[in-house]
Amino acid sequence: MTEPGTLIRDVRVFDGRAVVAADSVRVANGLITEVGEGLGPGPDEQVVEGAGATLLPGLIDAHTHVFPGSPEQALLFGVTTELDMVAGPSVARALRAEASHRDDMADLRTAAAPDTGSTP
Repeated sequence: MTEPGTLIRDVRVFDGRAVVAADSVRVANGLITEVGEGLGPGPDEQVVEGAGATLLPGLIDAHTHVFPGSPEQALLFGVTTELDMVAGPSVARALRAEASHRDDMADLRTAAAPDTGSTP
């Protein structure tokens, strides 16, 4: 089933390297489908007025210590992926499974085993 799309307009667009010459971003089914200038809304498309805002790619936090509830908090700050350094396998497995079917929490990757700081 196709969901109605979203048009974010009158916004600055940062692509990870620079602000690009665009002021509109179209999203459909969770994916960016078009970036351009002066895009008009399609039928049944939700319009988000972005005046004064800047869109940027999701952030990756490459050193986290996750616990239940922290992936939801991370997403509130623009972190879409967390790389966990210390969660036990059962906690990491449960959070990864949960993140795989939710869009209100950051995705999770794990180092698999905590670094104890000792050398063999």
